[in-house]
Amino acid sequence: MKPVAGSRGPYLALIVVQVLFASNAIVGRLVLATVPAGLLVGCRVVGAALALGLLNLARGGPWIRDRRTLAHVALCGLLGVTGNQSLFVFGLSHTTAVNATILTTTAPVFTVLGALLLGQERPSAGKLWGIGVAGLGAIYLVGPDRLSFAPGVALGNLLILLAMLCYAGYFLLSKPLLRQLDALTASTYIMAFAMVGTLPIAAPSLRGGAVAAVTPGAWALVGFIVLFPTILAYLLNLWALRRVSPQTVASFIYLQPLLAALVAPLVLPDEGLSGRTLAAGLLIFAGLGLVIHAERMEGAGPGVGAGIPE
Repeated sequence: MKPVAGSRGPYLALIVVQVLFASNAIVGRLVLATVPAGLLVGCRVVGAALALGLLNLARGGPWIRDRRTLAHVALCGLLGVTGNQSLFVFGLSHTTAVNATILTTTAPVFTVLGALLLGQERPSAGKLWGIGVAGLGAIYLVGPDRLSFAPGVALGNLLILLAMLCYAGYFLLSKPLLRQLDALTASTYIMAFAMVGTLPIAAPSLRGGAVAAVTPGAWALVGFIVLFPTILAYLLNLWALRRVSPQTVASFIYLQPLLAALVAPLVLPDEGLSGRTLAAGLLIFAGLGLVIHAERMEGAGPGVGAGIPE
């Protein structure tokens, strides 16, 4: 079923995705007080892989049997989940939260460059302007003056950049894959291969009684992270990616620091809201508005199938 011209569905889905990812940053901060980072990543990926596998099994497939397609999906899982999440978590442990937030703005840039190199799409001037304006808003929000390149954080900065490069590669590789697979099937296999790649990374966190030390409340928050910022977020992201370009999907990452800044004061007592947040928010929304306008003018989106009803 081809989406109706000018449909707002993909953009609304991408906003929900960023709300979910922003909630992960806040809830994850609470969880990491008692749950080791490796254990959290392992629970997130393994839990999502098992849940999606059962869901796909309950509906009777479809199942991927073509080896080339399986290899394609495996690479998406290793890049977009295993590589992205692991590099980000370990990078964050060697750098500052401000550095990490600023460096995440490179994901849309890497996506645009990758699309040009692969010949997938030549972004329009409006889309490039939108990505630039939204990126400036995100950078202004966290403060470029607070970005540090001190020797002690150089490794962490590099790992965060590699994580964003993996994320961009995930979008670019997933786009052609979604011409033949619906969102649920793609998510199921992506998470399954990501689980295989994540287990060796998470295994060291299972030693030393780390699991026994986790409180019931922390497990409940881990369950929230698995269900919403992982399963639902990845499903909606892939559903939207089938209908709009990888550059547009990647550009919505600029909403994450803004949403986190808006919601954090309601949950975390040591967080506050400032005029800088509101000004940055205006820039981010203006930039995304330009991206959306350019996307709709181009009539992008393959318009094939539907893993989740419109």
